[in-house]
Amino acid sequence: MYDVVPGALLRLREADIVSLAGLSSASVGQKYCRTGAVHSTRRQEARLSGIVDVLDLPSRETALHTNGAGKAKEAVPQNAPGRYNVEIEIRDGSSWIASCTCNEHASICTHAAALLYQWVSHPTTFTSASSSPISSIVPPVRDTEVDAVQNSRRGLSGAKRSAFQSFAPPADQDSRRGRFIGPTADLSAAQQAGNVAAMLAQSGLSELRSIAREYDIVTTGLSKQQLVEAIAGTLEQPEVVRRMAGKLEKPQRQLLAALTLIGGAINDEDLRNLYERFSLGSSGQLQSTLLALQEKAFILRASLNSSLQQRVGLNASSPDLNWCVPVEVRNALHVMLPVTSFDFKAASNGNKAAPIIHQAEAYNLLADLLLVARALNGHPGERVEKRGERNGTGNTMHTLNTTTTDGSIPIPPPGGMLSSSQLETLQAATTKNRSTTFLRFAVRLLRMAEILYRDDTTTPCLRVLPNAARLLLGPGHSDVMRELFIHWLNQSTYEELFDLQEEGVQLRCRTTPLNQPALRSGELETENSEARQTLIALLAQAPINVWINFSAFARFVYRLNPLFLQRRQRQFSSPHWWMEQEEGHPLHATQLNDWLSAEGRYLARLLQGPLHWWGITDIVLSPDERLLAFRLTSMASLLSGAIPEQHTGEPSTGQPAQMQPISEYGSEGIGASMITVAGDDKLLVPSAPSLWDAIELIENFTEVHGVQAGQLCYQLSPKSLCDAFSRGQSPVPLLQLLRDVAKEASNSTHFGDNQQENRPVEQMLKRLEQRIANYGRIRLYTDATLLEVADSTVLRELSVLTTVDEQIVHTVHPTLMILKKQGGERLVEELKRRGQVPLLHDEVG
Repeated sequence: MYDVVPGALLRLREADIVSLAGLSSASVGQKYCRTGAVHSTRRQEARLSGIVDVLDLPSRETALHTNGAGKAKEAVPQNAPGRYNVEIEIRDGSSWIASCTCNEHASICTHAAALLYQWVSHPTTFTSASSSPISSIVPPVRDTEVDAVQNSRRGLSGAKRSAFQSFAPPADQDSRRGRFIGPTADLSAAQQAGNVAAMLAQSGLSELRSIAREYDIVTTGLSKQQLVEAIAGTLEQPEVVRRMAGKLEKPQRQLLAALTLIGGAINDEDLRNLYERFSLGSSGQLQSTLLALQEKAFILRASLNSSLQQRVGLNASSPDLNWCVPVEVRNALHVMLPVTSFDFKAASNGNKAAPIIHQAEAYNLLADLLLVARALNGHPGERVEKRGERNGTGNTMHTLNTTTTDGSIPIPPPGGMLSSSQLETLQAATTKNRSTTFLRFAVRLLRMAEILYRDDTTTPCLRVLPNAARLLLGPGHSDVMRELFIHWLNQSTYEELFDLQEEGVQLRCRTTPLNQPALRSGELETENSEARQTLIALLAQAPINVWINFSAFARFVYRLNPLFLQRRQRQFSSPHWWMEQEEGHPLHATQLNDWLSAEGRYLARLLQGPLHWWGITDIVLSPDERLLAFRLTSMASLLSGAIPEQHTGEPSTGQPAQMQPISEYGSEGIGASMITVAGDDKLLVPSAPSLWDAIELIENFTEVHGVQAGQLCYQLSPKSLCDAFSRGQSPVPLLQLLRDVAKEASNSTHFGDNQQENRPVEQMLKRLEQRIANYGRIRLYTDATLLEVADSTVLRELSVLTTVDEQIVHTVHPTLMILKKQGGERLVEELKRRGQVPLLHDEVG
């Protein structure tokens, strides 16, 4: 009898953990899970329990673990070393019960979050009293093993290489395998049906004997259980699986490769459609092909219950028997994504305009995020809850009432999008001609990581964490990059889907009798999130540093999985939502031209948008900005779970010598020559991780003043200097930096303009040296007004009757204060209006 996992656990996602525990606690819990601190895990229906061992390790500052925005934004401290017993029961998305021996007052502590991450990452490690090793239904596995990008770097030339013609040879000894992070319905479906032993156990005895004979296993005297164990043990030997795969005919290899690339699980109807789209033969040949693969256990029947079918995106109306490729087979064969190389020579022949190459720079996204955050710091925040209604994921959907004759309305925009005033502020501050799509993407990342947050303590506005520069540009910026990518990949939103309207594609949905969108809670978010993850998982199996023809790649994705963007809509006789270019004419994903107009544009925008901004793809655009080709950079290791410590330029395979790539970001070394001095003791510094040492030094002695001319702006003030000296900071490095800036400015000027160019730097140096020389000796106030009162009672009366508290600069002693320059005149006027005349002393010299 099957041990069916409750639906609340099946639907649990990483985004749900973040919403339950908060981003900071969830990130610490995820770290515990990754380091193997969670063990002895058990499940009893919807109740999870386990032990979390916390070691005495130095805490590491990352973007998601550190939050320095006051009491409401404090960092989650490292728990004391020890062993913590955790138990949590998830009833639904908003109802849960948790207990932990740490006795934290948080709703979900870091140890409970670690247990939940262990469930979504490694559910097979949870034992159940009612489960058996063969018949239990295993819940969705979120971390599905796929071929690491490093394994596909070699053996590819400019000609088209087909994964259907031959399987990749065994990986080199020094190749590293990665784990794809993020839940994808397609990739985890095979494991959700159980391991290879569980699938073999569902076969008949005669079928098992036939498979055993293919692998030269002696079947005499073996029971069914012994046959299952023998075959499963053989399939765990990669060299045996590859040897048997070499005996397959071409259509059989093609079908097996296609099934592996879509994740290894498919139902009968989708299998027939896949076979037809790739033109592998007639329907009669399909049966013989399946039989040949089944005889070698390369593809097996697996039983999924109805709730699990719905979770993995299979058609609920189809039979519960589905074809699955065992994970042992997929890992052994190393099926790679077939690509068609882009021909630069053909693209530039004749009167055609030469294509434009845009190279991405590693980690530059973090620098841009800091600029965007600083530009929005102090900007009035706008509550997205003012109008509209909140959906199941916490986003606000603004309703529109533009109905048509068919009773549909446009899908409303997601909540929390930037207003036009905020977009104008950002575009003016960054001065990089950034698109509005990128700016919305950047703000979404900053809000997700709580680097940019809403401050409601006084006047509602947006605030930036005080340590934002260290998080995004400091020594741990590679870890921050990885953390942000993980959370972006699993973030539930439909902004990418909604942005298709910029391509002329309108999203429409049916309405309720009250003229509201007839969409289930989180329906669009789930579709968009799973589509993004499906494409990322597919790209993780593509070669790096090879220019890939986008048109050929898009057609391959269409044949492989045309419904990746509307997977769940096929479960309904009448879809809840659809895409159209003309009113009343929905686009059909099963038709190639319609697919290219919608899903194809979604794929192109992902490659030339977020993935390009992450530094994962270099792109080739036509003069009218159509995507022609792309290639994965070394940063593509993000897709497989790793990240390089340092990014080095990759050779331009297939790129003609006469074409010079356009790099969006400078990569030259940044030193004193990149720092400029403006008026009022302001320093302008480019935002770049390579300049972190200089930025850290400047931030120790200055005040942050937002963004100016697309650079970080800092102002040197007496207060900031005093604060730095009180922390024990030495001004010598700052003085040396300013002298180097002056020297670089002098070397770069010509025609006798040195004095004019160096004047701001020299003036700042002079003032700084004077302040340093006078620090700790005496403080002189010039053009200041002194206020002396008889006693504290008089001062209290003045505070009530006048604005004296706003005019005080420094209190010498309780009855003697220094006022602002114009504060004395204002105070005298206020007293005269009340019929009181203070005693005035006007002394000069």
